[in-house]
Amino acid sequence: TKRSGNPEAKGFVKIQDDFGSEALKSPTGGFRHGAASTLDMGTATTNSLSRDIKLCGYRNHVFGTLCVWSIALVTVLWICYMGVWTADYYGKLPGSRNGVFYSLGLGSLTLQSASFLVVWSLSLAILLVLYILKPHLRNYFRVRTLPSHGQYVCVVRPIREIKLLADKASWIQHRVNLVTERLIALLSRDKDYTTCLVQKTSEGRIYFNYQCTRYVYDDQIQQFAPFEFDLGSSHRGLLSQAAGLSSKDAHYRQELVGSNFIDVKVPGIFAAFARELVSFFYIYQAIFLWAFYFNAYYQIGLVDTGIIIISAAIKVTLRMQSERRLKRMAEHEESVSVSRDGLWSQVSTKDLVPGDVIEVVSGSYMSCDCILISGNAVMDESSLTGEPLSVRKFPLRLDNGHYNAMSSGKMSTLFAGTSVSQVQPVQKSADGLESSRVLALVKSTGTMSEKGQLVRQILFPSRISFIFNEQMRIVVFILLLYAVFVMAMAVYMYKGDAVVIIFYGVFALSQLVSPLLPAAMVIGQSIAAGRLRRKQIFCIDPQRIMIAGKVQIFCFDKTGTLTKEGLEFHGGQVVDSASNTFAAYTGDPAATNSLFRQAMASCHTVTDLNGQLIGNPVDIEQFRASKAEIDPAPKYIDAVVTAGGSEKGKLHVVRRFEFVHARASMSVVVLDEATGKIHVFIKGSFERIKSISRAGSVPRNYDSVCANLAREGCYVLAFAHKTLDVTDPESIKEFSQAELEADCDLLGLLVFRNNLKPDTADAIAELKRGSTRTVMITGDNALTGVFIARECGMVPQRNRVLLGECRSPMEEVKWVDVDTMLPVDDIEPYLNDVGSDGFSTTDLAVGGAAFERLRATGAIDSLLLKIRIFARMKPMNKVECIEAHMKHGIIAMCGDGGNDCGALRAAHVGIALSDAEASVVSPFSSADRSINSCVELLRESRAGLATSFANFAALICYGQIMCGMVKMAGFYFAISLTQNLWLLIDGAIATGLMLAISLSGPAKRLAKYRPTSRILGPQMLASVGGIVLINWIFSAMAYVWLFQQEWFRCNEHATAEVDVKKWWLLGDNYEASILSFVSTFQFITNGFVVNYGYLYRARWYKNYALLLVWGFLMVFTSYMLLADPNRIGCAFRLNCGTPSVLESLGYKKPTWTIEAYNSPLGHNVIPLGSRYRLWGYCLGNMAAANLWQLFVVNGPVRNLLRKKKPLDRLRTKL
Repeated sequence: TKRSGNPEAKGFVKIQDDFGSEALKSPTGGFRHGAASTLDMGTATTNSLSRDIKLCGYRNHVFGTLCVWSIALVTVLWICYMGVWTADYYGKLPGSRNGVFYSLGLGSLTLQSASFLVVWSLSLAILLVLYILKPHLRNYFRVRTLPSHGQYVCVVRPIREIKLLADKASWIQHRVNLVTERLIALLSRDKDYTTCLVQKTSEGRIYFNYQCTRYVYDDQIQQFAPFEFDLGSSHRGLLSQAAGLSSKDAHYRQELVGSNFIDVKVPGIFAAFARELVSFFYIYQAIFLWAFYFNAYYQIGLVDTGIIIISAAIKVTLRMQSERRLKRMAEHEESVSVSRDGLWSQVSTKDLVPGDVIEVVSGSYMSCDCILISGNAVMDESSLTGEPLSVRKFPLRLDNGHYNAMSSGKMSTLFAGTSVSQVQPVQKSADGLESSRVLALVKSTGTMSEKGQLVRQILFPSRISFIFNEQMRIVVFILLLYAVFVMAMAVYMYKGDAVVIIFYGVFALSQLVSPLLPAAMVIGQSIAAGRLRRKQIFCIDPQRIMIAGKVQIFCFDKTGTLTKEGLEFHGGQVVDSASNTFAAYTGDPAATNSLFRQAMASCHTVTDLNGQLIGNPVDIEQFRASKAEIDPAPKYIDAVVTAGGSEKGKLHVVRRFEFVHARASMSVVVLDEATGKIHVFIKGSFERIKSISRAGSVPRNYDSVCANLAREGCYVLAFAHKTLDVTDPESIKEFSQAELEADCDLLGLLVFRNNLKPDTADAIAELKRGSTRTVMITGDNALTGVFIARECGMVPQRNRVLLGECRSPMEEVKWVDVDTMLPVDDIEPYLNDVGSDGFSTTDLAVGGAAFERLRATGAIDSLLLKIRIFARMKPMNKVECIEAHMKHGIIAMCGDGGNDCGALRAAHVGIALSDAEASVVSPFSSADRSINSCVELLRESRAGLATSFANFAALICYGQIMCGMVKMAGFYFAISLTQNLWLLIDGAIATGLMLAISLSGPAKRLAKYRPTSRILGPQMLASVGGIVLINWIFSAMAYVWLFQQEWFRCNEHATAEVDVKKWWLLGDNYEASILSFVSTFQFITNGFVVNYGYLYRARWYKNYALLLVWGFLMVFTSYMLLADPNRIGCAFRLNCGTPSVLESLGYKKPTWTIEAYNSPLGHNVIPLGSRYRLWGYCLGNMAAANLWQLFVVNGPVRNLLRKKKPLDRLRTKL
């Protein structure tokens, strides 16, 4: 390397955390970092760099450790103690005589049950306390100390929550939220507690790892902090570090920043299950299952246990798949050549630190963010940004420029997560380092790299609170009140043994919420994610699928998204320098002058990769049109041979200033080998080139010519030129870009066609049909954007478009009509001119400067939803535009991943059109580079959301039938369903129907309305409430019918006198049979009717899995009801009886074993005619529920009410 800096030069150390950006200065090393300052004994709070983080130090103590183990042992033993009482209930207690029951209860079932209830209640209390204290339980039994003195540091951080709620919340919801938030704060569940092990480096420096980032203790300021070495920002300063580090310095830096490796922990299957099962829902289910096991409900308990395990397994599998996919994306290690101590050696990428200089080779993978300091490289950034085309990177120039990785320095930055396609050493350069190797300076490692920050956001995301989550609190509150009512009814009706009554109340409470509920709410989005994957749409954040189902506004980039990736060269229009006017427009570059052809051949960043041109699509099309060739062995940065192939036609690119959004231009300094002259060619937007060209060289009709071309959908660039007075390339090294571009002359216009993708218009029309507003956010010219918006249907052809522009954000916005170019002083009358649809017939378009001005004045708030095209938007402007839209609803962004990365990350739903299977830049990525992917995403997401709510409705109805009708009838008549029927309902009907419902496909078209996300919304309440009411009415009428039958004999047990402890004896009667048949048909019907809803899911008759499951259950249950006594019916003790009694009734004597019936009649066989009437009655119940769902919930009644009383939703022009 010819030019290098001091290898021992140390950079600055600063925090790069997402908590803030303030810095402190250490008195000993020029370090800047954010850290924790001590507040009191054992507590420290970080400054604004780590805002709101609190650190607490702890040390282990023998007594505290013994206490923790004692608590764990007592908890386990207490659960085992419940097992002992349960075993004794069945006479299976080890050591007791076989067949001796209730030995612990001294032979008394009442005493036995009461004792178990006490043990059970204490277990419930223990588990609830442990659950509440779980985040900081271990630290309660440690000695609190200063963080720097502890063996552990507890990082306490407020939980940040993104709330996706409606603007208006009901009074009840507001009150419930207020109470819940206070309770959460009281229990400290509003904070995240992470206890980290304090470790020591080889040099004795203490640190801990938090969220994959090392926090190191600084003895001088007595603070912990995450460190990153800031290598400086000037080009000269960065290039001065080209010699690399010494081994000692590298070791020192690694102690501070840690390993360059993001270790994504994927737990084993047992640990994953343990993590899932410690949630409140499973604790709730587990403690209630003990009551089932004790009270001779063990068969039902086993089934419910199996269902819970299956439900947990589904969630664990989905989560582990997501974590493994992220692990593959995040982790990488290989060997690289590093310059240490002035020598090149092979080092693992895990050991790289900021300041290292590495050799970049073809085929390698970047594991850290680096700055290219010598040579050129072609990078594949698809896995990071979603950008499908390879990107050429250029070394820093040896000047006083300022480096910024995300703006002007992006073309010199090799980001972690990208791969190297090709490298090209530069051994002779006019403005950079010369080397036989391609060199890069390591800038950021680990989670401080661009990829690392994205991965950390995925690993530790902000909690998303959907309106569903908020309303679930009200549902839980209502269910608790309902459970109290049911328990009160049990006490009132039985008036018997208090212990048994309490048990019955516990059973009712447990059956209010199905154990399938957790799986039901995720299986819909899981199946939707699977279908999206088959359509080449990949998802790394499945919870975003439900959010995507509610997207209201879809924002699109233009070039490469709405339009084809590659532009088509359309022609050029050269300025006649003699007359200072435009020459005739030509589509043949050969018809232009020599300078224009030289500009086309040289003013670009195109390179050749194995015969394929690599670079910006515009540059590639320009170079192809020039018919020039790239010289594979350039003397300087690049060399091209102009058309004709003559050696005299060779142009050497001596210096190049790459395109940056802030300047909207690029330039090259070119040595013409034939003439020896040095030319400067500048290319950029026609506005930018006009602003830097000499006024005398700009034709008078320049603006109108450019506007007309843009209005026709052309992508218009301009060239400017000047000839330098020098002939030696070495003499221009010290010239700045501004000096080289000063006093240039306008050369001409370069025109491309920006054609729509063939399916863009259809996709936009479908999104509009689905009540989704479409918006364009582009870096292109506004007039071109208007043309494309009209061509694709985003803006109706008949609509007027007013364009707002200004030269800078400091000036007032001026509006013009894009068709007439006449100024508009007041836009309000145009916006108030509404069409037949009730919306304005005028759309607005704004340029980037106008957008910034409207934001500064606050006018954007009232105009935002009236602006259709946002043009000349810089990457940061795109982010600001997305954030402004997010105040009005759920926003999606679609782009090709180039300069859209920030906007894709900022949106609620981002989808990158990328060839990569998964891109960390956005939750979704599509290998199908068509915006039809957006339509498919909404179709599947809406179907997934509707499916989740259908499952929720079915399971709520299940709970109402189970805890309402079945329990209330059981209390009143002192009856119960048989064990095998419980097994059928929980094990086959509920589980089978939930899985079948989830397999419903999406609707073919997007509906006008989005699916509801409110479990307390009118649609959900109408569905659940109507079905429950219908079921109640038919259940009551079934008993009225039963009591009118001559063959009916009432169950002769008085409710207050029945021994309900022997519950299995309570099903051998007609009351229980009627309840069994009616409720079983209702369970089956509930699972079927929620499958309606063709707006978001495929027609019900296309869900073949559901038809198969439903058909089997209907035939099975109908056979039990209609057939004479048989094996199946007798297994469920329905339409059966004691064998001798059946024989006396005229039926054949059963050849199978039947336990004697516990009723005076000795059977519960319903006469044949009555069986058919009851069957018809059950079918009537089913028909009523289906008609209610079809015509009221999903049909004409709903549509009529929507017209008369529309919901208060975002009303905006589509």
